Amino acid sequence: MYIEDVRSILNYRVDDKEKLRILTSEFVSIFWNVLLKEMRESVEMLSPETPSFALSTYYSWFDGELSRILAKSNNGLADILYKELIKSLNK
Repeated sequence: MYIEDVRSILNYRVDDKEKLRILTSEFVSIFWNVLLKEMRESVEMLSPETPSFALSTYYSWFDGELSRILAKSNNGLADILYKELIKSLNK
């Protein structure tokens, strides 16, 4: 996604920094979700049995919830992304 795309999505103004904070938090949540999904799939490939549909559904739900928790935790990723985007948008 390019900076112009972010600017148009937010309809950016100086007082819309909270929207950018929410956007970066959601992006980090999606990042964690994709990372967890890929890690789980790589482990499942090593397993001799295929997980049931119910178990796959549960894992998908669990990974989604875990990614939201990780995004809200103070790991700094969302803050770094937010600060860099603010710098780029203010140029």
